[in-house]
Amino acid sequence: MIYTVTLNPALDRTLHVESLVPGQSTRIRSEARYAGGKGIDVSRALREMGSDNVALGLVGGFDGKELEGRLLLSGVACRFTHIANETRTNIIIQDASNGAETALLARGPEVQPAELMDFLDALERSPDMDFLVVSGSLPPGLTPEVYSRMMAIGNERGAKVVLDTAGAALRQSIRARPAVIKPNRSELAELAGRPLPDVKAISEYTRGLLDLVSIVLASLGPDGIVMVTKSEVVHARPPKVPVKSTVGAGDCAVAGFVHGMALGESNLDALRRAVAAGTAATLNAGTGLCRCADIDELLPQVTFEEVGR
Repeated sequence: MIYTVTLNPALDRTLHVESLVPGQSTRIRSEARYAGGKGIDVSRALREMGSDNVALGLVGGFDGKELEGRLLLSGVACRFTHIANETRTNIIIQDASNGAETALLARGPEVQPAELMDFLDALERSPDMDFLVVSGSLPPGLTPEVYSRMMAIGNERGAKVVLDTAGAALRQSIRARPAVIKPNRSELAELAGRPLPDVKAISEYTRGLLDLVSIVLASLGPDGIVMVTKSEVVHARPPKVPVKSTVGAGDCAVAGFVHGMALGESNLDALRRAVAAGTAATLNAGTGLCRCADIDELLPQVTFEEVGR
């Protein structure tokens, strides 16, 4: 079974407006609400691809109940730990006049130590753990040690642990030896403590991480993903597509790679699926994420280039 963890989930509200002018009243043309958060996006994308999974995390209040209900209605099984404080709400504004997308991201509720221990107990009791995907930011009250503990639980259970986070959480958690990490270009530069201006610099730095992780997926946005393992360094590029939104594209890429691994695909084929899924997400406005038909169409259009070692 695939488990995803989102410690700081959100209700995502996408608002469509004709034109957003700062300082002026703006009428909302239409809106949509989704269960959101990086791990939850991974769960939704995995479900779209046909991979059963269970979403774990922390939810609270009426917004937490709505988030859980929306996830269940989308066909994703969830086993959340309930907390006292209210789940956050993010606002994404789509401006039809210029195609601009503005995201207003809430900080999230404070989590109490007892609530954290309830969650960790539930994680340890999760049956048949084949993959554990740990994604996103930490809510107030928690420290990066929480991610390290989760990965230790996954490793003890024999699961392949996939980590997608940034900053201090990535710097500390990588020492717990996840199987896969997926930093983007800026997150990787922050981890390195220096600019990584091109694919060569990225590949040279990430090879130094392979004592701690088996696979590094360095996300380059519209330029695709560089996959670094001990046996190969490959740059996978997507085709050019009309981008409507980048929200959730990285999470869909993670889902694509995990889905490929769950199917028993090679690293290269899983990488192709990751790039296709991430690109498919950009074809949909707001937080609609990827669709299988788009992934299938994009898969044969992903190209590969070996990077010199």
